[in-house]
Amino acid sequence: MGATPFEHSEVMSPDAFARFYRQHLPAVYGYLLHLCAGDRSRAEDLTQDTWMALVDQLRRRRGECADVRWLITVARSKFIDQVRRDRRLRSKLELLANDPAGDDPAPTGSEIIGQLANLQPMHRLVLVMRYIDDLAVPTIAAEIGRDVTATHSLLARARAELRRSERQIDHV
Repeated sequence: MGATPFEHSEVMSPDAFARFYRQHLPAVYGYLLHLCAGDRSRAEDLTQDTWMALVDQLRRRRGECADVRWLITVARSKFIDQVRRDRRLRSKLELLANDPAGDDPAPTGSEIIGQLANLQPMHRLVLVMRYIDDLAVPTIAAEIGRDVTATHSLLARARAELRRSERQIDHV
């Protein structure tokens, strides 16, 4: 099951790749499906990312990567990376949701994302760039063609609009 059928310098033919893929796809997908607690969509995305990593290595003439053990290692790394990205995103959304007054409980990340859709496009853009993409204010200013002071003001107005949007939802 584990040994690689391809040497370092050998190029895998399309037929050989198709056979290798059919043989090892169930193991990679099954492994990820367990890690993803049965979330098929997430497991499918990670499986695709794993196989694309193999294709990238094969293009670099790294035939030794055509090994199910390598695939499982990559699959695990892809899962860990996604968990870390999700955790960073939740953390950033919590920072965005914190009300400076501290009066209201912070909304969930999905509530914030839903509220972003109700904001003015420029407010939505700068909030996402700052708190989700984690860009510095000078970088945001350069991207949107404003100076840093104007961008700080825009972010403040965007946060205020988000808080107003939160309160409107709470009163409905």
